[in-house]
Amino acid sequence: MIISFTTVFIVAAGVLAAALLTAIGSLLLARGARAEARAARGTAEVAGLRLATVETALAGAEARLQSLLAEQERVAAAPPVRPSLREAVALSRHGAGVDELVATCRIGEGEARLIQMLYGTGKARAERTADVH
Repeated sequence: MIISFTTVFIVAAGVLAAALLTAIGSLLLARGARAEARAARGTAEVAGLRLATVETALAGAEARLQSLLAEQERVAAAPPVRPSLREAVALSRHGAGVDELVATCRIGEGEARLIQMLYGTGKARAERTADVH
């Protein structure tokens, strides 16, 4: 079997064309891959910036939480708050005297007298009038 020069030439041209098409396809794929890599790098940079922002916000929230916990511990360790003036008014309406208001509600004598004048019962008013004259 004799292979003609034309046949060899055609086969060589086909192999060369296939190699050329393969090279062009590879170049196109590489170009697409580079574009995707650039897009991925851009996305990674944006994600990094967002992560940094979230970490900063988280650090601020953690500091605020620590501050609130310290405040809560401070309040829990503080001595109990004195009874309110409302309680003093209620006691005065039920007949409590100035001395009892001072001792029970831990208010000053002047405050107790004022509450007695404003809200005290008739008996307490009589005591107050006797003290004044």
